[in-house]
Amino acid sequence: MIPPMVATMAMTRKMVRPLLNLLIISWLPNNRRNYTTGYLAGDDHLCFLCILTSDWQYLIVMTSQKEGGAGVRESVVATARKEESPRFQRIRKELLSSRVHLCPERAYLITDYFKHHDNPRDPMIIRKAKALRYLLQHKSVRIYHDELVVGNMGSWRISAIIQPELSGVFMATDLLWIDKRKTTPLLVSWRDRLRLLFGVFPYWLFRNMPVRAFSGHRRELLRYVLEQLKAAYYLINEAGGIGHFLPNYEKMLKLGVKGYLESMEGRDGELYRAARIACEGVVDYARRLAEEAERMAADEKDDTRAAELREIARICRRVPYNPAETFHEAVQSLWLTHMAVCLEGLNSAISFGRVDQYLYPYYRRDLEEGRITPEQAREILLCFSAKATEHVFLLSEGVSRYHGGYLVVQAAIVGGMDMDGNDAVNDLTYLFLDVMEESGLRDPNYQARVHSGSPERYLRRVTDVARQGKGVPALFNDEAAVAALVTHGYPLGEARNYAVVGCVELALPGKSFFSTDAGLFNLPLCLELALNRGRRLGGSKQIGLPTPDPTLFSIIDQLVKAFQTQVEHMVTRMVSDLQVIERGNRNYHPTPFSSMLVDGCLESGKDVTAGGALYNSSGIQGVGVADVADSLAALDELVFRRSKYTMARVLRALYDDFTNGARLRAELLRVPKYGNDHNLPDDYAQKVVSIFHSALAKHRNTRGGPYVPGFYSVTCHVAFGWHTAALPSGRKAREPLAASLGATNGCDRLGPTALLNSVAHVDSRLSPNGYAMNLRFDPHVLAGDRGGNILSALVKGFFGSGGLEMQLNVLDPEMLEDAYRNPGKYPDLVVRVSGYCAYFDDLPDAAKREGIARTRIVV
Repeated sequence: MIPPMVATMAMTRKMVRPLLNLLIISWLPNNRRNYTTGYLAGDDHLCFLCILTSDWQYLIVMTSQKEGGAGVRESVVATARKEESPRFQRIRKELLSSRVHLCPERAYLITDYFKHHDNPRDPMIIRKAKALRYLLQHKSVRIYHDELVVGNMGSWRISAIIQPELSGVFMATDLLWIDKRKTTPLLVSWRDRLRLLFGVFPYWLFRNMPVRAFSGHRRELLRYVLEQLKAAYYLINEAGGIGHFLPNYEKMLKLGVKGYLESMEGRDGELYRAARIACEGVVDYARRLAEEAERMAADEKDDTRAAELREIARICRRVPYNPAETFHEAVQSLWLTHMAVCLEGLNSAISFGRVDQYLYPYYRRDLEEGRITPEQAREILLCFSAKATEHVFLLSEGVSRYHGGYLVVQAAIVGGMDMDGNDAVNDLTYLFLDVMEESGLRDPNYQARVHSGSPERYLRRVTDVARQGKGVPALFNDEAAVAALVTHGYPLGEARNYAVVGCVELALPGKSFFSTDAGLFNLPLCLELALNRGRRLGGSKQIGLPTPDPTLFSIIDQLVKAFQTQVEHMVTRMVSDLQVIERGNRNYHPTPFSSMLVDGCLESGKDVTAGGALYNSSGIQGVGVADVADSLAALDELVFRRSKYTMARVLRALYDDFTNGARLRAELLRVPKYGNDHNLPDDYAQKVVSIFHSALAKHRNTRGGPYVPGFYSVTCHVAFGWHTAALPSGRKAREPLAASLGATNGCDRLGPTALLNSVAHVDSRLSPNGYAMNLRFDPHVLAGDRGGNILSALVKGFFGSGGLEMQLNVLDPEMLEDAYRNPGKYPDLVVRVSGYCAYFDDLPDAAKREGIARTRIVV
């Protein structure tokens, strides 16, 4: 081992940077001279300590020396580019080689509790708290080799968690062939299948939340279930429970369970009683982890691993009951708290928030006190990333067409501004970017905030990582995000502190319960209804309102009005169904532990499902904006402006899916399309977004908050497209719709700048639930310094024009084709879908084909 070399000297700021560079370069091996440095501005004399450690890390601690006193002003970490962590590479290899199992553990324990230990006379919130405590006191405890962050969500290395009390009971029809299904197959033993089929699911058949929500309205329940099984108009996600929110993890790290319990002393109400009960389960699970770590340490023959296990045991005995004191404790407390939130309800897109901000004080203190090195912190964060990949939420094969891949989508965001508008990038921000570069796993869904005052070095590092082809980070524009939130009534300081939930949804960490993925809405189907007086094309059943005969329209505004009428009608219908589910969650699925972690609930004594959070809303995703915009542009140009075709002629072509209208279709396709910086379709895209926003604004959810629009589609644009007839844009029946707020496949023909200008033309203030803008590049386009300059320029241009979000797929088209033809050949091929990352092999076949067909950008 090379002993540390230490150099200490005093100098002015003008001497710091060149000498610092000289010192590091002289010590670095030739192949490790890619490093970052920093220095302090100001006229004070500086004293810095430069330590070269045995693993080639460089810790530079700078202090300010003034007359009359001295003190630490700032610490700057300068590190060589890290070698990959052997520990993490072993963990990653194991995760990538592990099949996903259907894990019945939670289903067994929750069912056992309600069958044998429940007191039906207790309030529902108390019953739920006791069930969570029972689950955490009896679930398996596993600590895997090499890991530094512990706590197993399920009983398998990668587990699909069942919530039978929610919509998990509807998985019964999939169980017999669940390991053979084409989309997201799950391994499960026949013993477990039989126990689930005969011991678990029958108990919940009439006790699950969606069925109880429609209690007394069986006909409506039947209609709802049949529509949702093959969702064409809208898909309601809250039937599986409410995930998609940002708990106040920062406060948990500061207070610990102990602090929360102290804050509830003297309060006597159902929520407080329930939260105390739930906390008992969380602390007990951490205790059992500590005992398992101690047992393993006693049996461990490797001294280094034994010491790690003893440290894990010490940490789990401290947190999350006590406030975290060290960086390792903070990350472990974060994970165990997150586990409890996920197991209490639906483990879907419950997100981590601004991790570099609230973990930084622990990291900096550990650095200053010599408890940790940047490399050790990076390994802890890599282990944390691995834990986030160990669970998925359960979907039936039918629903997986709308949400393709094994999903959890736990967002974690770095960078951006603070509540006062100042840049908030710190050393831990860069360390997280290193983690993103190395990880290559589907979770967490890492993102980076950017604003007009972001350091150039930070922006370049973000874009450098984004062009590595691993799908992360997605980039968010602070100015646009803050404006969207402020426009909808949120305080400026809170808006500046926004984080992202799940895919792209904006939320206020720890203070909001936005239910950001309450549902998805098919916008082109509303145009279809407008073109046939409220009926499907070729159908006779009245679905929408009876709007006028479109063949009698003389101006395009009449068709736009009919479209708006159908959107408002279908939104009202969707909200009516959604509010039944909202009341079902409130009455039958309260979540007291999660509520404790959302500001406002303890103050009001109300569960999050009852509107206890400080801020409430529900996010509805509009799907197919470009399809409607292109269709209106084509009809405006060919029917109303040039009168080249009658509306009746276009409708006949749509009825027969252009079988006898090839020439007409060719002309429809030639009309300028959204994604090419052309005012005609871009103006219609803005109009479509505005109509959807206004339709949602007419309604309030049962928690007292608004319904707000977002524009991302998961893989729903493929599934909705299957149920949508031919459109005047030239799109044929059953073809995929446009993904998120992007252009229709193959229609953005003028390059990335034109595409981004079209997207920026849409007012992002009307998208408080976020939108996804997915760009796909060939790797050679973004290679080298030229590629980095291209990407930086695109980001600055798009965000300077008001764009909200940008995400990249940097993929070799030949590799994609080969991966499609040879499943399993590229198990670690991560693709960006619509705001989230998934392994290519895990996507439905139609989503794979649609992804391959997306426009490749060549600059």
